[in-house]
Amino acid sequence: MPQSTTPTIAPTVSNNGDTAAVPAWRDFAAAIRESLVHEHPGWATVSGVITTHPPHKAAPDARASLGGRTQQAKPAMPPAATPTNPAKTAHAAPRTDLDDILDFVEAEAAQAAAELLADALPPLADGAGKEAPVHTLRPSAALAVARLAATFPSPAALYHALSAPGSLAVLAVNCPGLDETVYKLLEHLLARAPFWPDDAPLPLAMRAEETVLSKDARKSGVGPVGQMVSMFRTTLETRRAIVAVALAAGTLPSALRALKPQVIHLAPLDRSMLAWLLTDAYPDTGGDFEGGTVGVDLLPEDALCKGIGAEDLVLALRSPTLVGAIAALVAATTPGTPEGPGLADFPLPREVREPVEQMVADLRAWQAGELPWKDVSRGLLLAGPPGCGKTEVPRLIAKSAGINVISGSIADWSAEGGRGSEVVKAMREAFAKAAANAPSILFVDELDAVGDRDRVGDNNRTWTEYVVTALLAAMDGYDGLEGVVLMGATNHPERIDRAIRRPGRFDKVLSLGYPTHELIPAAIRWQAWPDLADIDLTGLAARAVGMSGADIAAWVRSARALARREWRPLGVEHLETALNELRPQMPDALRWQIAVHEAGHAVTGAATAVARPQMLAIQGGGGVTRQSLERRGQRRGDLIDALAIDLGGRAAELVVFGQPSGGAGGDSTSDLARATQTAATLELSLGLGEQLLWLGDPETVLTRLRVEPFLRARVEARLQEAQARALRIVEANRSVLEEMATALVRTSLLTGPALEALVAKVVPEPAAGSGHVTVDPIDQDGIVSPSAGQVGHRGAALLTLAPEQPHAPSARDLRTRQDRADNNNGAPDPDITQPFAA
Repeated sequence: MPQSTTPTIAPTVSNNGDTAAVPAWRDFAAAIRESLVHEHPGWATVSGVITTHPPHKAAPDARASLGGRTQQAKPAMPPAATPTNPAKTAHAAPRTDLDDILDFVEAEAAQAAAELLADALPPLADGAGKEAPVHTLRPSAALAVARLAATFPSPAALYHALSAPGSLAVLAVNCPGLDETVYKLLEHLLARAPFWPDDAPLPLAMRAEETVLSKDARKSGVGPVGQMVSMFRTTLETRRAIVAVALAAGTLPSALRALKPQVIHLAPLDRSMLAWLLTDAYPDTGGDFEGGTVGVDLLPEDALCKGIGAEDLVLALRSPTLVGAIAALVAATTPGTPEGPGLADFPLPREVREPVEQMVADLRAWQAGELPWKDVSRGLLLAGPPGCGKTEVPRLIAKSAGINVISGSIADWSAEGGRGSEVVKAMREAFAKAAANAPSILFVDELDAVGDRDRVGDNNRTWTEYVVTALLAAMDGYDGLEGVVLMGATNHPERIDRAIRRPGRFDKVLSLGYPTHELIPAAIRWQAWPDLADIDLTGLAARAVGMSGADIAAWVRSARALARREWRPLGVEHLETALNELRPQMPDALRWQIAVHEAGHAVTGAATAVARPQMLAIQGGGGVTRQSLERRGQRRGDLIDALAIDLGGRAAELVVFGQPSGGAGGDSTSDLARATQTAATLELSLGLGEQLLWLGDPETVLTRLRVEPFLRARVEARLQEAQARALRIVEANRSVLEEMATALVRTSLLTGPALEALVAKVVPEPAAGSGHVTVDPIDQDGIVSPSAGQVGHRGAALLTLAPEQPHAPSARDLRTRQDRADNNNGAPDPDITQPFAA
């Protein structure tokens, strides 16, 4: 590269004519910039050309352009050929073969152009203008230069901070995607005489993630030093200074963190740095931040500037004008105007709303200085089936508390590559982004996809262990970091590694189910906002029982389409029409069958006192029974009662119609599936059957049933015992059952005082015995139930397992499981059934 004339440092002239010295960090930044220009094309690009003026003409005022200010602000630099300490040569910014090829092509092109034009153009007159290229730093390079110079305002400050014998420093960048640029910039500075004394010892510069051995290379039982790479250990032993560049302090490897390094955080971007960046990026716009046409007050405030990252700058600086770039930066840092309904309007059950609102209150109090960070509620894990609103809750918390939310998932982190190192790198960048944008919520969606190190038969065990360990290290690294709240979501909490979901990382597990009939009106208004704010939606709610939040959203979209077709605002009539299309009315005979089935669940629950009916409903696709569960001691009789509730719907059909339908069977959430799981767990996992042997986890017992006929016979005997008990209860309460079913057919929804009055008529059943059950080896293989639909009941399945027992519930079990474990100091909590698939 050709050498450029070394400019002198000129003072800044303010609006009132006073002379003020350029800030010291700008002197250092300008010096670094000048040296990086010689590393073109890796650090800088050519943004245009400037024309030199003949000696007899007055040159334009340098202050008339940002380019002039840039040239004035550059301190004297030695020529590019100035010898440097040979010891530093190995630490120079690395040049690749591509850099050499590009330099060669550029030189060849310049020579060819000169030869081509030499004969075509007349020679220039003496003093005529000549063109010279204008270089601008790449956005990431300029950002790294500004922040590093602001952190160490002079070469002396850089030397004293990083060169002390035996020192171990970590340079925390706190900006996703910028750590590699800062690392290469640091190597560049260490290799240049103007920035580092020739006779001074050089520190060892490393990337933080490369300081430790890979997991496979580590020896068991060694301490933190033994886990470091050989070069790092040798440097420690010789007391040579070490500086590691890290994305953020929270992402440091645990072994490096155990050595207690001095963490130096790069100065966050502020207005003055941003003005310097824009000055370099737009040298020919005529703007002048200190004394001319563009004022610093047009830039985002310092508190907002710190959230500007390398990607934001790249996008903003694509604008051809300075004004356009400033507008893009302002837009990127301006919080969105709160629109639409808020957290108070979102349909949440009380047991979820209370801890969520507590978190919002704590975050507000912390921001107001009224609460220390250690007392702020955090670590919430949201569990529930798809479409229940898990991903909406963090956004609403952030909106209510006035903070940022950063989302990520394994799918996001593996978008650019599925190798463990690529996933972990993206994961650490997400944590760093949350820290850089604090106060913020870091929301990890689909947390179960991270994996479980204890899962049997994991063919990707090495990958799982690596990623889980990295996530644990990241979570621990940010534990206690002020302003960062961790939240997660999952459809399957039982599939999450126990170390991830333990208290201290996730303090609470909040189970979200589909909206209950009480919450469905709010769910409809949420999706229909700002329409239907004052409309009574109770009647529609009865027909929508069992819908997920996503189902309701689709329903409202269909209704809006109908309203647009008629050029009318959204009304209840449009919702009714759309609902009829989604859930057409069923035949009367089927409605009666469903009503009898649901009443059977309610009657058996009330008679055994294991559950108390809260709601019965007939919906477009079937029926739903919701009951509150009483906590029991998990004795054998309690489990038989639980089985009787599961089989109560089938028993009611046998009593009323003389034969059952296939509604009790079906998928893994059906009555028979849950009853089979409960009976198998009783026999094979809980020691409450005929033997004390523990034969497997509840997740694996069903697999054994398929291959061991005698075990099937024992489970079948339990189911037959439970069905016999359910039949006795239904026969003793047939009149109440038919009265309840008749009321349900008439109203489609039975709840409140009307249901309580009917439940009061149920004759209690004596507690189930716990004696010996005769096992007749019956094998039901080959018996196929008729597929007349699924009558659903969420009764007693979860009563079979205490909260501390391992259990693999379906997605629909999640709400009940957590209700039983955490809720109301032992008070019964509602359970929700699956729909009848007519």
